[in-house]
Amino acid sequence: MSEPQSTYFDQAAATWDDNPVRVALMKAVAGALIRQARPTPKTAMLDYGCGTGLISFFLAPHVGTVTAADNSEGMLTVLQQKIEQSGVKTIRAIRLDLERDPLPDERYDLVATNMVMHHVADTLGLLRKFHALLRPGGVLCIADLDTEPGVFHDAQAATTVHHHGFDRQEFKGLMVQVGFCEPRDITAHTIRKPVAGGGERDFPVFLITGRR
Repeated sequence: MSEPQSTYFDQAAATWDDNPVRVALMKAVAGALIRQARPTPKTAMLDYGCGTGLISFFLAPHVGTVTAADNSEGMLTVLQQKIEQSGVKTIRAIRLDLERDPLPDERYDLVATNMVMHHVADTLGLLRKFHALLRPGGVLCIADLDTEPGVFHDAQAATTVHHHGFDRQEFKGLMVQVGFCEPRDITAHTIRKPVAGGGERDFPVFLITGRR
């Protein structure tokens, strides 16, 4: 993680869950993930780039265990507080930066990310690591922005961005390149928000799923 990313997400963590647009996105993506990936009470899930655990908590009743991983200490502090206050026993918070850290030993049935990949410099490298972390037959679920002209993020958040969204066909091609089978995409949600210069714009968010 670069220093601008670390600083931005650590500082944003305390009020991260207060944004209704972010919460609505989480609910839409999590609902789509359940429909597309069909997790079971035996599913071991990795929520990579989990932030404060919005997706983790939504998915916890639908899976067996959730490993909630992030590289922001601020986000993980908030998440750990939420775990302790809720009494949920099936979510485990860990610090993990797959761009720099070695692969953990644990393997998963489901790996999910929500609005994470546009913050990652080496898309293909991270997809390779996700493939390695999945058990045979496991499912990868990626939710992120369609290609946009660089107006989605405000100036501060933009310092953490490596990609202004993704072309779905190109992204699915990368997944096939690293070994995922027949990736499929749907539109999970559309965010409507003000943009610089005035007015509002729609930003579609895709969910792409692929099986190892």
